[in-house]
Amino acid sequence: MVHGFGVAGWHFHRNWEDLRRDHRVWAVDLLGQGEAERRALRPVGRHGRRPVKSICRSWPRHPVPTSAGLYYSVDTWTRQLEDFLEQCVGEPVYVAGNSLGGYLAVMLAARRPDLVRGLVLLNATPFWAFRPPRGSAAARGPIWSALADGSVPVPESLKRVIERYWWDKLRAPTTISAMLRLVYADKSGPDPPLVARIVEATEHPGALDAFTSIVLSPKAELSFDELVDRLHCPVLLLYGKEDPWVRPLWGQRLKRRLPTATYLELSPAGHCPHHEAPAAVNKALRAWVAAQERARTQGVAEEGPTGTGIGLAVEESWEVVEADGRVVRVSHIDGRPRGVMEWLDLAVWSVLGRALGAVGGKGADKAGSGTAA
Repeated sequence: MVHGFGVAGWHFHRNWEDLRRDHRVWAVDLLGQGEAERRALRPVGRHGRRPVKSICRSWPRHPVPTSAGLYYSVDTWTRQLEDFLEQCVGEPVYVAGNSLGGYLAVMLAARRPDLVRGLVLLNATPFWAFRPPRGSAAARGPIWSALADGSVPVPESLKRVIERYWWDKLRAPTTISAMLRLVYADKSGPDPPLVARIVEATEHPGALDAFTSIVLSPKAELSFDELVDRLHCPVLLLYGKEDPWVRPLWGQRLKRRLPTATYLELSPAGHCPHHEAPAAVNKALRAWVAAQERARTQGVAEEGPTGTGIGLAVEESWEVVEADGRVVRVSHIDGRPRGVMEWLDLAVWSVLGRALGAVGGKGADKAGSGTAA
């Protein structure tokens, strides 16, 4: 399980507490995020704890020497996941990623298909970073050349500016609470322990360096769309419908690009459905992974009225009761646009998608034909 920006592996605790009863579950803290004094590897499965190598620590030793050449970038985090799977797990796995973690899961599966048995994308962000890839013509332009390159340690002069004008405001509990209320479907307010754990990570001595590096580090060499086109493993799209950032049309675009993927939409749920609707997410995860394992061991893809083996036909839904009594609907979506905005999005990206390499370009015309997962 790979978390999003600003949180850590603990963000999946509502999932692993249940899933570990019948699965081996691993949650990783990405470098430069998470809890400073604990190991990034969290082996919470039924097989007990395993020794962890230093590569799995979430924070490098502080201060980081200039010679280290460390960037808190998608490339660094993907290499961390590769090393983790090779050194600590030792076999192909199903990788579930939320937000930034979903982006990294796609990047991992595209680069190292031998390590990934299947992908579960939970409101995966389709873009990350502002700086052009290292070595590109754009990166050598005057604007980017004048800025720090994102490597750690960050120049002290730049850190002082960020600390003076933004840092304390960004990590204030009131700011974090407001941000969480924005991205969660439940607007009653985040639970205080969640806010406290996010704030805790910003108190590490290397946190300001990490934040600045994340902002200034380069993009991956391949776009998200190019990475998606290189996927050869089964994919489950598990998206919260009320996400104001990765809105439903982003899931629709990805479904059109991956017509064989299974697309399940949760409502009410926002940007972090695994945390907001853990029972619904776990039900979907169990059903989908079980279907993939049956297909893998039998050597054939599952057929039948559902088309996916999860026991839920297209346009049907489950109603799952969460621990707090809320009812979450899990709907099997076929990828066809719903409503004016999604039809408009399909029309625009059918024309521009191939030229721009954007999600929804490849295979966009298949969505209108009613092709189901």
